Amino acid sequence: MPSKDVKLYYKKAFELLQKKEYDKSLQLLDMVIKIDEKYKPAWSCKGIAYMEKEEYLPALKSFEKVIKLDAGDNLAWYNKGYVLLLMEEYEEARKVFDFFLARYENKNDDFFKFALYLRAKSLYGLKDYENALISVDEAILKDKNFKDAVELRESIKKELYK
Repeated sequence: MPSKDVKLYYKKAFELLQKKEYDKSLQLLDMVIKIDEKYKPAWSCKGIAYMEKEEYLPALKSFEKVIKLDAGDNLAWYNKGYVLLLMEEYEEARKVFDFFLARYENKNDDFFKFALYLRAKSLYGLKDYENALISVDEAILKDKNFKDAVELRESIKKELYK
C-alpha cells in the first residue's frame, strides 16, 4: 500500500503533467520513486512526461519498468510500442503492437483501434505495404471517420500501386 507521501507527490506530479509542466512533474515523480520504487503509476507518468518532451529513450525505459513490475499492464505495452514507433524502431514496434492486439480483450475501444493504426504505421515504415493495408483497413472498420487511418491507407495504396 503506497504511503500518503507517495500518493500526495504523485497526485501533484500528475497535475503538473496535465499542465504540460513536464520537468516539474518529473522532479516530483523522481521523489515518488525514491520513496517507493515499485509504484507503477509514477513510472507510467514518467514515461508519458518523457514522451511529451520527445525524450524517447528515457520514456521507453520508464514503460519497460512498468512492464517489469507488471507484465500484464496493457497500457504500458501500448505506450512502449508507441515510443518505439516514434524512435523509428519499426520492427520492434510491430512486435509490441502484435503482442498488445493479441492479448487486449476490448476489441471495440479506442486503444485497440489506435493500436491497429500504429501497427499499420510500423508496417508502413518496414515497407510491408500489404500487411500495413490489412491493419489500417481493420482500424477503419472500427471507425470509418478515423481520418489519420484513412490518410495512411491512401499513402499505402500509392506505394502498393506504383
